[in-house]
Amino acid sequence: MKKIFLLLLVCCLVGTTYAQDLYTIKVGTFRDVKANDFAALKAQGFIYGVPGPDNTTDVYVGHYNDQTKALTTARTMTTKGFRNAQAFVLSSVNGQAVTVIQIALHSGTRPIDWATLERAGQLYVETVDGTTKILTGVYPDARIAADFLPAIRALGYTDAFVRSINNVRLIPITTFETGIKKPLIPISLQVAKNTDAPLSPSPNPVSAGNGSTPSTQEATPGAPKTYSPPGGNSPQPYNPPAVTAPNTTTSTLSAGANAPNLPAIDGRTKRNSSAELQRVLKEKGYYSGAIDGYYGPGTAAAYQAAWDGMSEIRKYRKLTEMAVAPAGGPDLVSQWPEIKTLLAITEDLSAGMVNDARARQLVQQRPQLSVARQPLNVNAASRVNNWAATIWTSLEDWATEDPLHAQIFSAFRLSYHQSQVRLEDHYMDQGLSPIAAKDLAAAMLQNLTGAQLDRFL
Repeated sequence: MKKIFLLLLVCCLVGTTYAQDLYTIKVGTFRDVKANDFAALKAQGFIYGVPGPDNTTDVYVGHYNDQTKALTTARTMTTKGFRNAQAFVLSSVNGQAVTVIQIALHSGTRPIDWATLERAGQLYVETVDGTTKILTGVYPDARIAADFLPAIRALGYTDAFVRSINNVRLIPITTFETGIKKPLIPISLQVAKNTDAPLSPSPNPVSAGNGSTPSTQEATPGAPKTYSPPGGNSPQPYNPPAVTAPNTTTSTLSAGANAPNLPAIDGRTKRNSSAELQRVLKEKGYYSGAIDGYYGPGTAAAYQAAWDGMSEIRKYRKLTEMAVAPAGGPDLVSQWPEIKTLLAITEDLSAGMVNDARARQLVQQRPQLSVARQPLNVNAASRVNNWAATIWTSLEDWATEDPLHAQIFSAFRLSYHQSQVRLEDHYMDQGLSPIAAKDLAAAMLQNLTGAQLDRFL
């Protein structure tokens, strides 16, 4: 009985620690800065930034377990010239549990080798009172995280392990912290990227008791120059990343279930898209027939088996349940199962570097392209096919850099070529020839994914 009591006590203490609120300090809002510009504050805690409009960054230092320490540290920063330094509370009650893989532990002020760590994927930090844990994710669940664990350990992180964490405790690592202008591709999907509403409440200011509110202007000799938003509006506080629990019913759906206006695939037409799909299915061990370019029953069965069996595909299928509507909005084409999965993969491949202006332009063009009944002209067909060739060459080179890249690339190949087959049938159903349908399918794929894949051009 005594042992049971002690065990329950330990569990309660662990639960209390996990649920404990954290405190952070907002230093100010600055334009065109990086973490190294705030070297004078490194001894106070981990320096991180949240991107704002017009190349601005909200700069924070944290996290702290103790409110008094956060307030005292904020006051110290004001004496060093950062007059707007203010403590905030990050309430764990407003967060939710997410699954990550912890890959490293760091303490002290020595530099962190971000370039090496980023090989594991999108990075996050959990930092409290000078101890920094480096994590990668976020994964839909522990099972999918476990599928990726061997590949991460193979990179040299032999002590990496899967864990659950309140997302309020996570700091997403960006180019502000790393100083790397072109980050590597993350494993996980940043599903909150395109949402309009805040996914979790902002931290609440912690009052020092004088009732004053710091101004939005900085006057720090020798410190980075602060940017004040137009109109005198105060910068918005940091919103911790949030991930909605996926709909687990996805794993039971067939590759063509519940899709509106999904075209039937013509197995009598020989085409390159079918041959490429057969090739990747054979490489992954799902197809043993000839690579003949005909989408027959054997190819259909192999694709269904890959849809159900490939861990990479299962991951992105689940993430489609978490993601907001893609850049194309709720059009019928983007709701086809293979294209929904492709959009999830390309969002991951974008590494948060989506060309938003181009995405909006492509969205406006999509309805007309979707119902096209005339072939592309010669110049347009040449441009889109050149785009596809460039993307494939760049992605193939990228996939050789890392085993994790290769896994993502396999998922991309499978989803892309299946989407290509389906789109070709969509256009053939509208009376176009197989050649014209091939070009229009490539144009639609560029429309759907071009803004996300711009970094590979």
